[in-house]
Amino acid sequence: MRLKILSGVVLILFIIIRIAEADTVTLQYPPDNVAMEFDLLNISLEVPKDSADLIKAKVNDKESASIVPDNKYECFSVLLSPGINRVEITASKKGTQVFNVTLNVFRRSDLAREFIKIPAGFKKDYFHMGDNSRCAECHILEPRETDRKPVNPASFIAEAFDKEAVIRATSTCYSCHNKIAASPYVHGPVAVWSCLSCHDDKSDPKYSVKKPDTEVCYGCHIEQKTDWQSKKVIHGPVTLGKCTICHSPHSSNYPFNLYKATWDLCVNCHADRGSGTHVLGNSFFPGGHPTRDKPDPVRTGKELSCASCHNPHASDYPHMWAFEARDMFELCRKCHTDK
Repeated sequence: MRLKILSGVVLILFIIIRIAEADTVTLQYPPDNVAMEFDLLNISLEVPKDSADLIKAKVNDKESASIVPDNKYECFSVLLSPGINRVEITASKKGTQVFNVTLNVFRRSDLAREFIKIPAGFKKDYFHMGDNSRCAECHILEPRETDRKPVNPASFIAEAFDKEAVIRATSTCYSCHNKIAASPYVHGPVAVWSCLSCHDDKSDPKYSVKKPDTEVCYGCHIEQKTDWQSKKVIHGPVTLGKCTICHSPHSSNYPFNLYKATWDLCVNCHADRGSGTHVLGNSFFPGGHPTRDKPDPVRTGKELSCASCHNPHASDYPHMWAFEARDMFELCRKCHTDK
């Protein structure tokens, strides 16, 4: 008799716990200690009806997202900085916190030596390799032929792909990944949501991109390949086929899809040129020649930068100069024509 009572109590407690769990906000993605290649982190929460009325996310103690849940699953993105990010996600109901989780997320970056290697304890997690069948309630999980659109740049204006209604109807990736195209400068395939132009849905891990980057990039940038490979001197990243060291493959706040403004990007590797006055030094006048914060005398409407004198990809001239010049004085006369 006592055994039956105890069994009944255990069953009731189990039911109560299951009911309580059913009404609790839970994190679906990402796991803790995950390493990311890009600066956008997708977050997915299961939010049972009436379990919460406000969800917030902070990255390194700075608020990055605030949403009022109205779906069973809430998905949103936050921006990461290179290195380890502390991501805190909270949910509240009527002002009372009902859910809290803190994740450590490492954003890998080739732009800074200390962030190139993934630290011990962190590992990549490929979302599309796992069992995400629950996501099928809202999303199409397998690509369609419309995810491989023509990406001839001449067709961008003629086609209607820039209209959100068309994009939503023709891209299976858009609903989760639309933030990758939110910056002002958008890479051509991303602008038309032809994700399968670069990502391979038959690869392992799924949707990975062939390496080196030039295996994919030169498929469209044929003129650049022909030009650069004919030059005497080629910039290191181009030689290695690592286009994405400098260029974002999706979108950017800077022209040419650069991760940073030109001068700031160059001094990530060429730190010894970071004084801004490396040309001539004190040989001719105190302070040397400026390398930034001045108008470019040759490229009208642009600011002076490293690319004012140097070709960032390849050149036939010393020091990868962007002009035909056999020595520095010949280079100087390209701008200083009165000398």
